[in-house]
Amino acid sequence: MPRPQKSRLVNEPPVFTEFKPAGIGSRFIDTIILSIDEYEALRLADFEGMSHEQAAEEMQISRPTFTRLLDSAHAKVAQMLVQGKRLVIQGGNVDFRYSIVKCANCGQMFRIPFGQTLDACPNCGSTNLIYLGQPHGGRHGMHHRRGKGRGRRF
Repeated sequence: MPRPQKSRLVNEPPVFTEFKPAGIGSRFIDTIILSIDEYEALRLADFEGMSHEQAAEEMQISRPTFTRLLDSAHAKVAQMLVQGKRLVIQGGNVDFRYSIVKCANCGQMFRIPFGQTLDACPNCGSTNLIYLGQPHGGRHGMHHRRGKGRGRRF
């Protein structure tokens, strides 16, 4: 029986979770799933410019595990670009540091510690808030972080 996968620490959920070639309906193309931890590896190494050692420490995983995640993410993104496949970011055993909350009235986005909620938009006072990156979205889609080492599956 394989060892349970250790949860990976991710800064915040991705705001954009689906990418596809323009002009082709989703039902006509194959889909590739990029896990949230693979997304975070891409973000840290390629967008933030961190070394593998720094990024692995940030995600609280080993450097070889980080390198495997990054290699897998690179292969999936290349497949999407070259073969014109739809890319969906979802899944993985992750813990988030922060949530992203968007006000549906004024459009302002805010970062709050994961597991906390806002009563109203600090910008306009609206209570019409959307929690981005949650498995079910919306105001009622908040999920609290589980106990140490158990992560949250998305």
